[in-house]
This record gives sequence, structure tokens and C-alpha cells, in this order.
Amino acid sequence: MAGFAIRLVGVQHAYGATDDVGEVTALEQIDLSIPSGSFAVLMGPSGSGKSTLLNLIGAVDRPSSGSVFLDDTDIARASERELTLLRRSDIGFVFQFFNLIPTLSVEENIGFPLALAGSSRERITSRTREVLRQIGLEPREKHYPNQLSGGEMQRVAIGRAVVHRPRLILADEPTGNLDSRTGEQILDLLRAVHEAHESTIVMATHSERAASYGDLIIDVIDGTAAPRIAGT
Repeated sequence: MAGFAIRLVGVQHAYGATDDVGEVTALEQIDLSIPSGSFAVLMGPSGSGKSTLLNLIGAVDRPSSGSVFLDDTDIARASERELTLLRRSDIGFVFQFFNLIPTLSVEENIGFPLALAGSSRERITSRTREVLRQIGLEPREKHYPNQLSGGEMQRVAIGRAVVHRPRLILADEPTGNLDSRTGEQILDLLRAVHEAHESTIVMATHSERAASYGDLIIDVIDGTAAPRIAGT
């Protein structure tokens, strides 16, 4: 199944005032299109709004105003149940700090999304073994996160994100906690996953090197977003 086409129309997002600070505007009037099957990169410094934008695309947050479309569905108007099912079945997340479950083995962490969705034991085993081969961690399947290197943990996180064959993969600074050599290996893996499954990938980064792996760059600066073709 092809990846989602993503479209944001008039999106604004603000964080409410607290006792210490007033309302903070994170995104201002974003109009943006990401074609189905793209490897898009949200490029910008820390605090620019790229993680907020990623969370809106991934149905983790709702915009203060505007619409966020995955294909023809405006997820800003969807119910919480609909969003939960969407995240569970069609979206995979890769985080900077891995977010693995420490009490689960490598294979159990990878298979967790399928278990959560109520998949059969046979399907979980089959998909997990397929992903273990893809990420090159078959010899480590019984190990736990504290027995892995940072690069291996990120490979497990990518495996967990793709095991249910999502139409959209979101990666938030996936190399930010890794050395440059390991980071490139992770980017190579993300690119290979993209080519194998034709999912839409949206990756947030502040690294020019990481951004070079995408085919569409979206510069996120002070809450605004401007797309450009990679290499320009």
C-alpha cells in the first residue's frame, strides 16, 4: 500500500499560557504538501517548530486551527478513537532516545505494535523475523536494550516502527544521539526501508548531512515552513 499524501492547510499551533509565561505560538499559517511516497525532511534548529509539526502530522497533537490531511482524511477533525486506531495501524514512530521497553527483548520490542493490535502469534513471529533480517539484528533477538549499543537500539526502534508496515513513518532526530558513523548507518537503513516499502517518511533534523538523505527538504524557521527540492 502506498504511503499517505500529506497536506496542511492554514495550520497554526500555540501552547497555552501558564502562570509563568504567556501563550507561545509554535507554528504560524502553515500551508504544505508532501506527496505520497516521499522522503521528506523537516530541517531547522532546535526550537524552530519542527517537532511540533511532526506531532501534528502524526496525529499526536491537534492544531489550534487549520486542517491536516492524510490522503483525504482531516485528522484534525477525527475522534480520539479514530486517531488511536490510525496511529496503531498506519503510522510508525522513531525517536531520538529510542523509547524501547527495557523489560522486553529485541524481538519483543519489535513485535510490540502487532501484539498491541491483537495480531496472531504466527503473524507476530513471521513479521518480527522478517524485520530482524532487514535491520541486521537476528543474532541479538534475545538481548535486552541495556545489552545493546546506541546504534543497535535505534535499529530496534526502526524495526518496531515498520513491523506493521505503516503508510507513514515519522522520525524525530533519529541520529541526534549517535556518533556520525553510526548515524549514517541508521540513515542508510531508513532509506532502505523507504525504498522497500514505499511508505511516506517525514524526518525532523538539524543536520545537513541527515537532510541530504531526503528528496524533499522543508525548512522550518520560527514557526514557518518552506519546501525545496533536495540539493537546491
